[in-house]
Parts: sequence; structure tokens; C-alpha cells
Amino acid sequence: MARPEYLIAYFGHHKCASTWVHSILASVCDEIGLQSSYLANEEMFGGDLPSYLAQNSVDVLSLVNANIEHVRKLPEFRGFHMVRDPRDILASAYFSHLHSHKTEAWPALIEHRNKLQRVSKEEGLFLEMDFNASVFEDMKTWDYEQTNVMELKQEVFTKDPLNGFVEVFRFLGALDETHHGKKSQAKYLLTSAANVIRRHYKLPIGKSMASLPAERLLGIVHNHRFETKTDGRAAGDEDVTSHYRKGTAGDWRNHFKAEHVTEFKQRHNELILQLGYETNPDWGL
Repeated sequence: MARPEYLIAYFGHHKCASTWVHSILASVCDEIGLQSSYLANEEMFGGDLPSYLAQNSVDVLSLVNANIEHVRKLPEFRGFHMVRDPRDILASAYFSHLHSHKTEAWPALIEHRNKLQRVSKEEGLFLEMDFNASVFEDMKTWDYEQTNVMELKQEVFTKDPLNGFVEVFRFLGALDETHHGKKSQAKYLLTSAANVIRRHYKLPIGKSMASLPAERLLGIVHNHRFETKTDGRAAGDEDVTSHYRKGTAGDWRNHFKAEHVTEFKQRHNELILQLGYETNPDWGL
């Protein structure tokens, strides 16, 4: 099978499981011989996303701080977009920015981390509301009616990622659901091994494929489960110094005070209601 005729894209936002999703996409691309790209900011593509994609022959794009204006300039694509409860984004960002998030290529985080280290958690959460303002604005202005984009919520998706990724790859047109007997399995393993060698050792072997066998997708997703990423720590067991800190939804309630609720509602209540995380504008702790 030839490489896909259109761009495959994942659109995420800061602290919406983007590292985890991209790691799975990158593993898939390694095996089926496609070129993936992880873009976190405009500087990485010089502000001209279509030119960057063409110059780098990108097949699968992870745009992890997705802005709808950049997306509207893309060539033909099919993709999926993941959001998260903005309140959980805020709580997760606080601990990540305080402890674990890498500061390379993000000088603003160095200054922000220094501020967080000098104040209490309560004050730090207020600082995070300012620091993450652009994240919430991107989520607010996103076009949620694109027929070529599957809309997902992290809280739902991560409960059953095996079936979740099957549905995503089926939507993307990149899932091979035919029966794979021993001969076809052996052929796939040989081709995928050659693709991995080509990718990592720059040898002219292997062959690009447009889809991935369903059973292989399940294996890749299983290998990237939370317990694997955390060396056996279960979701819900917190390690504030880890990029994969806790892995549970609704954790904001353990950190917000009444004053945080008031301030967050003043700034982002429309977004909370827009995304359906609350139906009553007078929500609280």
C-alpha cells in the first residue's frame, strides 16, 4: 500500500495528553514508514505551516497547541482534536510548570517557574490563569464543526484508549481491519522492521504503508499505557514531579479554593459551558 493521499493530523492543546498521543502516532509511523512531525509553537514551523509540511514531506502532523487559523491553511487533511476540562488543564499545568516540564525552547517557562517557586500553590494557580490564557483562547475559538475532524474529550478517551484509537484510526482511514493470517503477519513484520531500520539508521529499505493492522495498533497503544509510562504506578497514584503526574479527571477539585472558582468563572465560564463540562453557569466546588 502506498503512503496516504492526504495529511493525517492530531490537534491538541497544552496538558491535553499531547505527549502521550504523539508517542503513539510516532510509533505507528515508525512501523508503517511515514514521516511524523511534532510542532509545539509557531517558531518550529516559521509561521508558515503549509510550507513546512511540504518541505519536510510530513505525512502525520501533531500540532499540540492548535490554533484554528493555522489549521485553516492546511492542505487536504483528516484529523482528530482533543480537549480537556480547562480546570484540570490549569491544575495539571501548575504542577508541570513547577516541577517537570522541560524548559528547552521555552524561555518563558523558566521565568514562570521561578515565580511559582516563590509563591504558595493558591497564588500559583492564579499565576497559571494568566500563563495559560492563550491555551484557553485557542480552545474557545476552535471550529468544532469540521466534518474532517473527530472531536474527543480526554476524560472519555483515556478511559478506553484501545477502542478509542481504533475508532480514531478508522475515522482517519488508516486502519487495516482485514484478517491477518500467519503469512500476512510475517510479511508485515518484515516490512515494519525494515521501516524502523530505515528510520533510525537511514538505510534505503522498507516500504511506506497507508494503514496499520488493527491488532498491531492495539499492541502499540497497550505498550503506551499509563502504567508503562510511570514504571508501574497506577492512575490515581500521584507523583507531582512526573510528567504523567496522576492521570485522573476532576483533580481540579482537590486544588481549587472558592476564590479560584470565582476568578475562573469570571474569565472562562463561557468556555466551560461551551465544552459541556458544566451545564449550569453557577457551578462550584
